[in-house]
Amino acid sequence: MADYIELKGSTIQYLDSDPSNPIVGQVWYNSTTQTLKGAIAGTVGTWSSGGTLNTGRSDSAASINGTQDSSLIAGGGGSVAIAESYNGTSWTEVADLNTGRIVATGAGTATAMLAFGGETGGPGLAITELWNGSSWTEVADLNTGRYGAGGAGTSTSALAFGGDPIAGATAITESWNGSSWTEVADLNLARFFLAGMGTQTAALAVGGSPPNYAQTETWNGSSWTEVADLNTAVSRFAGAGSQTSAIVFGGFTPSATAKTESWNGSSWTEVNDLAAARRNLMGTGTSTSGLAIGGTPNGSSQPGATEEWTVPETLTKTFDVS
Repeated sequence: MADYIELKGSTIQYLDSDPSNPIVGQVWYNSTTQTLKGAIAGTVGTWSSGGTLNTGRSDSAASINGTQDSSLIAGGGGSVAIAESYNGTSWTEVADLNTGRIVATGAGTATAMLAFGGETGGPGLAITELWNGSSWTEVADLNTGRYGAGGAGTSTSALAFGGDPIAGATAITESWNGSSWTEVADLNLARFFLAGMGTQTAALAVGGSPPNYAQTETWNGSSWTEVADLNTAVSRFAGAGSQTSAIVFGGFTPSATAKTESWNGSSWTEVNDLAAARRNLMGTGTSTSGLAIGGTPNGSSQPGATEEWTVPETLTKTFDVS
């Protein structure tokens, strides 16, 4: 059998404590604990507390492609027009939407976001507004007004799918080119209160209602294909990530849940729960660095709590050498 030095070109480090920032593949012997250790790629994420919204609420539009330290939400509970921006530590109120509403859908980032659809107690709205980093401007309407739709993409290249126009779920999908919406191929399953993430040409549509669904569909730019189901059927939840690497969290199952599931491009795996069970929450970010924002627990209150999801780049593993 080859020696470690022959395989790796160096000897195992002999240290009295673990290194503070090990790199993947690094191996060392901890003389204090008398254990052989190494650094492996991080695979398990956890939730931790983030900043609190200035106005606690649910059902806002969120910058689905924002980051953990740069995200935006707008509108929400009570049909407010309030928008808030997150810098990784705290939320700051910015310019209001022109039209206050709930369950609108967002696409884009904290500095270039699209907010479309929603409702104010009646039929689904077609209103679309564009955020340029300092103000909102109303632009071209959706062809089919709706609320509770899924969304993906950017402020200039977005996708809207599903939702409820007036009294039931729709499968209608529309594509945004930066100036207008065009209807494209429908979802296989009509639904609303679903989660969406990804891009205009590579999107993910997950869960939804009614009743609660577990179905997942992928979009290739021209059609939807049903793929692996969630482990737990859910609606009124949130997600973050891409078509090939995503997380979904919280929701209604039929009570508020803290469950989180991770998507690797082919299957869903249940991972660490949110600290607080909630539904009608918002999500942004990636599968390794995401945000869960606001929402409603079992009951009627609308908290402003934010949780941050982090998958570490490296984990320290102790090797069994017995």
